[in-house]
Amino acid sequence: MNLNYKFMLEDIPVVLKALPVTLELTFISLFFALVVAAIFGIFILKKVPVVYHLVIALNTFIKGIPLIVQLLFCYYALPYILRMFEGFLGYHYDQKHPSYFAFAVVAFAFNYGAYLTDVVVSSYRAVEREQLEAAYSIGMGVWKAHIFIIIPQAVVIALPNLANYFMWLLKATSLASVVNVFELLSTARASTAVNYAILEGYLVAAGIYWIVCIVVERGLLYLNRRMSRYRGEVKAV
Repeated sequence: MNLNYKFMLEDIPVVLKALPVTLELTFISLFFALVVAAIFGIFILKKVPVVYHLVIALNTFIKGIPLIVQLLFCYYALPYILRMFEGFLGYHYDQKHPSYFAFAVVAFAFNYGAYLTDVVVSSYRAVEREQLEAAYSIGMGVWKAHIFIIIPQAVVIALPNLANYFMWLLKATSLASVVNVFELLSTARASTAVNYAILEGYLVAAGIYWIVCIVVERGLLYLNRRMSRYRGEVKAV
C-alpha cells in the first residue's frame, strides 16, 4: 500500500483549521449537557410529583435513541419549531442561513445530558448525609450547606465520569458532519476531494483526534488528582 505522504503533510494544517470548531462544539455542548443534567437531577433527587416520572421517562427515551437519529431530528424538526416563533418579540428566523451548529449543540446537549443525569444523581447521593446534618447544626441554611459543602464534594466524585463523557463527546462531534457542521472530520473528508486521497485524509483526521485526546486525557487526569487531594483534605477536616 502506497500512501501519499506529501499530501498528508500538506493536509495537516488544512484539517487543523477545523479543530477550533470541534473544540467549541465539544465545550458548548458539554456546558449545556451539564445544565440539562443538573435540572433533571434536581427533579429526580427531589422526587417532584408528576415531573419526576416525566423526567425519568424522557431520560430513558433519550438514552434509547441513537445519537445520529437525534442529530437528524434536530436538523429537520428545529427549523419548524423556530418558525413558530416568527415575529414573537421581534424574532426573525433566517430560513436561508439556519444555524446548523446550534442544532448540533441541542442534540449533543440532550443526549449527553441524559447520561450525565445519572452521574449527577449518583455523585450527590455518594456524599455522606452526616455532613449535611453537621452543616445544619452549626446554623448553615440549605442552600449555603449545598453550595459550600455538598456540591464541591459531589463534583470531585463525579469528575472521573465527567472526564470520560467529555472524551466521548469530543469524538462524537465527528457525527455533526451529518447536519452540515464543518468540524474536523468533515473538513478532512472535503480536503480529499481533489486528488481522492481518501485514506490519507482519514489518517490525518485520526492522528489529530488521537493527539488531542491524549492532551485532554493528561489534563483531566491531573485535574482529577488535584481534586481528589482536595476531597481528602476536606474529609480530614
